[in-house]
Amino acid sequence: MALGVLSCASNIVLTQVYRDEAVLSLLQKLGQVYGFLIEDKTLRQISSMRTILGQISQQTLECAHFIRDYSETKNFWERLKKNVLSETNDTIQRYSDALDALMQSARDRTVQDVAIVVHRTDDELNLAGLIYAPGAGLDTRKRCLPGTRTDILSKIMGWINDSGDDVPRVLWLSGPAGTGKSAIAHTITSSFIGVGGLVFSTIARDFTDRNPEMRRALADAVQNANALKTTVDIIQQWQKLLMEPLGKLPESTNGPFVIVIDALDESGKAVKTRSDLLRILAGKLQDASVPQITELPRNFRIIVTSCPLRDIEIAFAGVRHIERISMDDIPPATAEGDIHAYVSKKLEGLSDFGSREFEALAKKADGLFEWARLACESIEAPPAGFSAMDSFNNVVSRDPAKREHLLYDMYDFMLTEMMRQDKYTNTEFQKTRLARFRSVMGQILGAAEPIPLESLNAMRSHFPDRNEHYKVEVVVEHMGSLLTGSTNSSTPIRPLHTSFRDFLTDQSYSGDFFIDVSKMQRKIAFASLRVMQYDLSFNICDLKSSYYPNREDLGLPERIQRYIPPHLLYSCRFWLAHAQKTDFDVELAQEVKLFFDHERLLFWLEALALIDALSGAVAALPLIVQWLKSHDEYKHVSSNAIDVQRFIQVFGSIILHSTPHLYVSALPFSPTDSTISKFAAKFPNTLHLASGRNVKWPVVQNVLSGHSDLVNSVSISPDGTRIVTGSDDMTVQLWDAATGQPVGEPFRGHTDWVRTVSFSPDGTRIVSGSDDKTVRLWDVVTGQPVCEPWDKLEHTAPVYSVSFSPNGTHIVTGSNDHTIRLWDVATGQPVGEPLEGHTGSVYSVSFSPNGTHIVTGSNDHTIRLWDVATGHPIGEPLKGHAGSVHSVSFLPDRTRIVSGSHDKAVRLWDVVTGQPVGVTLYEHSAPVHSVSFSPDGTRIASGLTDGTVHLWETATGQAVVEALLGHTSSVTSVSFSPDGSRIATGSDDNTVRLWDVATGQLVSEPLRGSTDIVRSVSLSLDGTCIATGSADGTVRLLDAATGQSVGDPFCAHTGWVYSISLSSHGTRIATRFVNNSVRIWDVVTGQPVGDPLEGHTDWIRSVSFSPDGTRIVTCADDKTVRLWNALTGQPVCEPLLGHTAPVCSVSFSPDGTRIVTGSHDKTVELWDVVTRKSVSGPLRGHTAPVNSVSFSPDGTRIASGSEDKTVRLWYVATGQPVGELLLGHTGPVNSVSFSHDGTRIASGSADHSVRLWDTASGQPLGEPFWGHSGPVCSISFSPDGNHILSSSVDQTVRVWYATLEQSSKNRATEDPPASPPHSSRIRHLTKAIPTIKPNTMNDDFISFSPNPAHSLHNAAELIEGTSHDDRKSTSFSLRSDGWMLGPNHRLLFWVPPASREAFSYNPRTALVIFKGCVELDLSHMAHGTRWRHCRDE
Repeated sequence: MALGVLSCASNIVLTQVYRDEAVLSLLQKLGQVYGFLIEDKTLRQISSMRTILGQISQQTLECAHFIRDYSETKNFWERLKKNVLSETNDTIQRYSDALDALMQSARDRTVQDVAIVVHRTDDELNLAGLIYAPGAGLDTRKRCLPGTRTDILSKIMGWINDSGDDVPRVLWLSGPAGTGKSAIAHTITSSFIGVGGLVFSTIARDFTDRNPEMRRALADAVQNANALKTTVDIIQQWQKLLMEPLGKLPESTNGPFVIVIDALDESGKAVKTRSDLLRILAGKLQDASVPQITELPRNFRIIVTSCPLRDIEIAFAGVRHIERISMDDIPPATAEGDIHAYVSKKLEGLSDFGSREFEALAKKADGLFEWARLACESIEAPPAGFSAMDSFNNVVSRDPAKREHLLYDMYDFMLTEMMRQDKYTNTEFQKTRLARFRSVMGQILGAAEPIPLESLNAMRSHFPDRNEHYKVEVVVEHMGSLLTGSTNSSTPIRPLHTSFRDFLTDQSYSGDFFIDVSKMQRKIAFASLRVMQYDLSFNICDLKSSYYPNREDLGLPERIQRYIPPHLLYSCRFWLAHAQKTDFDVELAQEVKLFFDHERLLFWLEALALIDALSGAVAALPLIVQWLKSHDEYKHVSSNAIDVQRFIQVFGSIILHSTPHLYVSALPFSPTDSTISKFAAKFPNTLHLASGRNVKWPVVQNVLSGHSDLVNSVSISPDGTRIVTGSDDMTVQLWDAATGQPVGEPFRGHTDWVRTVSFSPDGTRIVSGSDDKTVRLWDVVTGQPVCEPWDKLEHTAPVYSVSFSPNGTHIVTGSNDHTIRLWDVATGQPVGEPLEGHTGSVYSVSFSPNGTHIVTGSNDHTIRLWDVATGHPIGEPLKGHAGSVHSVSFLPDRTRIVSGSHDKAVRLWDVVTGQPVGVTLYEHSAPVHSVSFSPDGTRIASGLTDGTVHLWETATGQAVVEALLGHTSSVTSVSFSPDGSRIATGSDDNTVRLWDVATGQLVSEPLRGSTDIVRSVSLSLDGTCIATGSADGTVRLLDAATGQSVGDPFCAHTGWVYSISLSSHGTRIATRFVNNSVRIWDVVTGQPVGDPLEGHTDWIRSVSFSPDGTRIVTCADDKTVRLWNALTGQPVCEPLLGHTAPVCSVSFSPDGTRIVTGSHDKTVELWDVVTRKSVSGPLRGHTAPVNSVSFSPDGTRIASGSEDKTVRLWYVATGQPVGELLLGHTGPVNSVSFSHDGTRIASGSADHSVRLWDTASGQPLGEPFWGHSGPVCSISFSPDGNHILSSSVDQTVRVWYATLEQSSKNRATEDPPASPPHSSRIRHLTKAIPTIKPNTMNDDFISFSPNPAHSLHNAAELIEGTSHDDRKSTSFSLRSDGWMLGPNHRLLFWVPPASREAFSYNPRTALVIFKGCVELDLSHMAHGTRWRHCRDE
């Protein structure tokens, strides 16, 4: 086999070589190789030398390719006087060296690491996938007939070959439709290819096919940038695929090279789609980093053809490097002569046709080559029963009123001929023919985009009227002169010339042939629904595994093309739009109802995800609501449509990422009242939420993560489809508002933090302001700067705020330099002088809705109004805030202004009087960073520095919903969607959140137990009882086994319960009470015992019983420590003095003889209980306040936790530190506790984690315990050391398994709980569970519930291929993006944003108490390659 390949390679060399001295030596070397290979000795060893011979074969083929390319292009390079030898010597030498090495390796029979020298193949591999526009390139059928258009062709050829320096680079050939512009373009193209020049339509790819150097340069450009191969960003194409590779070509590469852009006026359906190409051609690119067209090599020429449309006229007007030739400038006699020559040639074979007939046709054409073409085709193929002369007479006898209607008249004539009837033609038959024509052409013209013949037939077979179930061919097979694709089943069918569409849809000209496209919409909508009914299916593209993203399934693109044919793809994308365009129809409404009531709704979403069309559905679903408006009987269908829209908005991103998770994750997490959830019963083998499932759609829809630093600003586009953000990572990012996916790469250009971003009113531009003192304008489609940064000299400090004027012509900016600037968008120049008056940084700027005024908010605590026309302030500053004004905005009716301030207030102001409207209506708990009005002005959204978002009624000042929680840091920006149903917020936590504020309804099960932060916990010595103290003033006793409350809560407190302690015998509880006192409670009765313990003069921070229960110790912000008699409530002694700052924590030693305290003065103090004196003086070492202290069980050591994020160990006897600091927490350490054997220390931190430490070594034991969604306030070990108890600001108490081994062991052997499913037992874990197979190893037990029966069944595939250590180290903690990953980043499931905070369980969690947490039952979950069985009964 190897020898056969080698022989083939040699034959290629021998037949393709151009015998040139430059490659003779390489040919001789190949001869030596071939001679060596056919030696008997080599042939005898061939079976043992496969690897070496394979390398020789590959290298030989590479040499052959090189020689072939060299020989094919040599004459051209010589014509250009290029020194080929000097360029190829190095390559030839490398080939020769490689062949020598390979032959030596073969002789030695050793496989060596010999690099195969590749000159061209790598380039081809790199260029594989480079997008090529279908149908682009030369079409020889469209060339001018020889001898025609000679004058204009000569003029263009002269322009191309003119080597002068001042020759325009671009020639614009313009003229009306049908005048022959394209024929001239294709003639020029053909001429240059014939003489060896280069012409390319899909420019870069065509160029590489003809220029090896360009091929290498382009391959280098896309080598590490695969996205460039398929980008539709024309500016990126221009810069990266053409200009930069051209810049690498030698200067001696002189052409001429011609680029032809034919039919520019047909490049899209709207002016907007041409704008970037026009800016390139006109040399009006404003980004200096992108080369202008004038920088093309001087031997390059570009020919553009188009109709003289207004946007093209404006773009090219006055541009010096564009020369214009108009088809209207061709003398009528010349045009007539050219057409005469054309028709003479086309009809020369017809008898009875001569000069008279040709002259008549030429005159009738009136300069329109398209008319002449159609006339000739009609004459050449006359209808049955008619001769060519009959057709000629009919053509020339018609007399349209105007020249521009000549084509319309020709269309009418041709269609009439096609439909011609004779005396034998039945009238009904004729009507049928005409009806079929209208139906088929209506389908073609009514389609949202052209589709091929096969797809038209497939859809037509589902039309509601069975009489229309005929093949499209019966109409289009005779229309080849009018339609493209009429004879090719896979080519989209469309009018060959745009004037044909115009004719058919204009009833005043088309008459009987008029196509009412609107009447076809119902039929296409009906057919689309039926196509989906019959063709959609579960797992339509055979998705292999739920563990991996779609992009890692390399065969998926091919399967999508195979299993989602064009007609199904079309139906999925456009059925909503077609339905909305019809008048209401009961039959169609029933079809829509059935669609939303059937599980194919899920299959539709699956298909949309695979074809990346989910975003379009979000925008289209409201169309059904509009269509069904006023039809109450279908009100539930409208509700279903909006429900599906919300489903996509919440789950779209993960369905696009890994489509199996539509069923694996999205369906189970959909709210119980949602439309989607009703299909869950059909998919029994998915995960189930045993607890914590939302009832309604949550307020938070999505979390957009991607920035690497703080998000400072967020803005929603005017059409609601895009979101833009600006960040401290110096980038601007565009997002899909429907799915939360980033759109393209970040916009880069700023050199410092991006403080502010805003969309233009038409949504095509984005403006950004930065700490680099510049303002930048960006193109939304391309992500490229529209112009140079606006001059740094105008603002001398960071730009904090930007805003477009309502008409988009101006931008206002506010800066840290205390000034406001107005800018002209068109020129990028400032308008007038700076607006001066503020004495502090200008944090916020905004235009009034009519654009006549500007409002600004400043660090000087004031608000100012400005007149846009004069630049002067209007009236006096608006005063009333007691802090910096961070945000200002106009009410849509222009009568009021809203402001948000660092003073925690939101105020309304009257624009006319400048006075506050009423009192401050909106009081907040933290400084207000951003405010925004809803589009209708009825609501105000405010974002606070504490991470909360608030929504208020403008009229009443009442809260619309409870505070929106989720951000973990300051909310810097809020923005309403255009319909007011959503809010986007940006935060210092690096994320953007999307909130659904349309309903404000309860979205989840009620919280159980405490309704506020659990500040402190205490575990009884026997481990059976937990006491908790909360910020809502309640004290609760809980059964440690079930988490259930024991009796009613103690509700006597009016403030936070900062500290709580259970006596050793479990009969008394001590708590801080009413700030400066302590209250003792009887555990049995829940009643207070005696009077409060009073004496402290400031807040009490900590309280603790002595080991024998006779004493209580307290510490307070008054810097003192006090001892109390637990029975009488009386002080035992005078306060213990010594600390110089508030005392945060206090604890007794195990024998009760010592007390240890930690203080804000950064010290730890040890006290003698008997003498009430300090034992050894302050223990110093912490660099921040000491929040917690604890004795070891043997009383020999002390552990302390501090706001310096460290834990320290101290010797009690000497007061000296033990070992090094315990480092690992990233936030203050709030609590520390020893295990009862003293071998471990547990610590809880404001970083939301619990950590376990080895006491002897000071090293962390395993990974942190993650699960709390807020700072950990208190920590404690269970008496047996197997569990850790923690409380948190997140309103939960957690019981953790102290080790993963203990977790697996206990879960695998414990009884199913008799208590409700949200609780589990901590003790008496002895009996095995019959329904769970015994685990062969401890680290494959995966559960997210306290109930062991809910563990993941059949985890073998998930952990397959990983070592025991890898499995043991997999934490199974929820990632910030919602994914739960297994080993090797396998996707197990995804949790939506609203459920993440309540997602409390992981394999280390034994029990979560209080908050309604999410608990998962994975016992029936199909996952991995078995995911498709989720639908099995």
